[in-house]
Amino acid sequence: MYSPEYVQTSLAGAITLGLAGGRFAPGVRLGALNLLLTYPEGCAAACSYCGLARDRQQGSTFIRVPWPTYPLAQIVARLRECEHGLQRACISMVAHHRALEHTIAIAGELHRAAAMLISILATPGALRSPRDMERLREAGADRLGIAVDAATPELFARHRPGLRWERYWRAVDDGVEVFGPFHVGVHLIVGLGETEREMVQAISAVRARGACTHLFSFYPEAGSRLAGGPRSEERRVGKECRSRWS
Repeated sequence: MYSPEYVQTSLAGAITLGLAGGRFAPGVRLGALNLLLTYPEGCAAACSYCGLARDRQQGSTFIRVPWPTYPLAQIVARLRECEHGLQRACISMVAHHRALEHTIAIAGELHRAAAMLISILATPGALRSPRDMERLREAGADRLGIAVDAATPELFARHRPGLRWERYWRAVDDGVEVFGPFHVGVHLIVGLGETEREMVQAISAVRARGACTHLFSFYPEAGSRLAGGPRSEERRVGKECRSRWS
C-alpha cells in the first residue's frame, strides 16, 4: 500500500473518524488529525531513535502508538460525513524519493475536500529549493515543521547518519521565508546526549530564526538502535553538565 492512495493515521485519529474502536476520556476530543506517508519499503533514513528507520530490528512503529493504514479516499469521506471536531491535519513525510509529490497531492485533497488547515512535517532531503515549499503552501499548507531533533551538530551526526545538519537548518530559514515568521516549528528531542545548556542554545537559535520550538522527550522506541536506552527523565544531569552552566 503506497501513498498518496493510502496513508497511516494515529489510533486517536482513527477512533475520531469512526474507523477504529475505542473512546477518549470524558471531555477529551482530538483537534488535529495526524497523517503519515506510507511505503512498503519504509523510510530511507536510519535515525537511531526512530522505529521507522531502515535499519530497525523489528516491526515498524512511530512514537510508540499504533498507526493503522487506510485509503485516503476513506479518510476524506469520513471527514465530510461525521461530526469530528477536527480543525487541522498534519501530514508527516518520511525519507522517500517521491515524498514531496505525494505530500502535495494529499494536502491538496484534504484542503479541497474538507477545508481543513494543513501543517506539513517536512523531510528537508525531499525539498530541493524554496520553490518546493511554495508548492506545499499553494496546496493548502499554512504551517511547516522541521524535525531537527538533535541539539548539536555532533549529536545530529551520531544519531542521524547520512543526513546533513546544515540542510535541516537551511530548510528552517527557507520555511520562515515562505510561510512567514513563527509559522515554522522545529522539533527538538531532549535526552539524546545533550546538556541543558546545549538544548537552551538550540531553542535560542530557533527563536532567532523566527521559528517556534516543539519540544519532545526521548523515549526508547522498540526496534530502534536506542531501544534499550534510558528515558529522558531517567537520565541524570551530572556535575559536568552543571559546571558548564557556571
